[in-house]
Amino acid sequence: MNPTRALHSLQLALLSLISLPALATEGGVDNIGPGTDGFYTLPLNVNNLPDHMFAFNLYYNHYEARKLDISSLGGKVSDVRIQSDAIIPRLDYLSPVRIFGGRLGGYVAQPYLKQQVGLFGMSDTRESMGDTTVAPIILWDLGPSLTLGAAVEITLPTGEYDASRLANTSNNFYTYKPLVSATWMPNERTELSIKTTYSFNKENHDTDYRSGQIFHFDYSASYKVTDNLSLGVNGYYLKQTTDDKQYGHTVVNILGEEVNDGVRGQVFAIGPAVYFTFLKYASAEVRWAKEFEVENRPEGDMLWAKLTIPFAL
Repeated sequence: MNPTRALHSLQLALLSLISLPALATEGGVDNIGPGTDGFYTLPLNVNNLPDHMFAFNLYYNHYEARKLDISSLGGKVSDVRIQSDAIIPRLDYLSPVRIFGGRLGGYVAQPYLKQQVGLFGMSDTRESMGDTTVAPIILWDLGPSLTLGAAVEITLPTGEYDASRLANTSNNFYTYKPLVSATWMPNERTELSIKTTYSFNKENHDTDYRSGQIFHFDYSASYKVTDNLSLGVNGYYLKQTTDDKQYGHTVVNILGEEVNDGVRGQVFAIGPAVYFTFLKYASAEVRWAKEFEVENRPEGDMLWAKLTIPFAL
């Protein structure tokens, strides 16, 4: 075994698996932030909303993992602590402009992150602004109980990155992510929402590493127990579909053998959630999810809290 190569593989795995809301970079994951969207992902009655509609969203995310699945190191590493806290303001805008039968809008999100990583006596902490995400979006009103949306998210490497450090607040590469989402109320008290994305990642030029393409979706289902309070379940699923590449070649393990089709990542998560409305249109929600079926990623728990305040100008 080459000790230098072993350490390099470990550094790549750690550097690639700790950045939120983009949960990871190299090692098979990317600028996604799984579980970001939960109840009422899209507004209903879109055609009846004001011409210039805004929504201010404030997210809080806490992620903690004590296991790390790294196939290139032989399986799960348990002597690990990865913790991330993020505050993410996001501004949404819906215009009166019509395109392809829907209303055109957009949004921008700018996280502030604190990352803490500990492994085998090594540790690192970093706190700063993270990577910015912008997106145009089109919303289709398909009746009072169903809205569909399509967008293209672009994540820009605006945070801090150092290839020699364990903790970073940037993934140091661009991601282009087509997105389809929907919110449906089959009856007056039941709500179902889903957001599906597919990520195309560019190369991290500091490491010559390019993470594979990733399919991902968030899901939620809720039931109104009162006019203002809903209870439900939420979670996410992520599956990498193409190999990680470095220096133009499929990533291999420390023994020089190909690992799990290019260290492709995978995770499924599920957990309870609560949603509350106030001041007629404002809302708050708290969602927790436990991760299962993890491959080439940290394995932990995810907590999201979200405050939404819509307004019109």
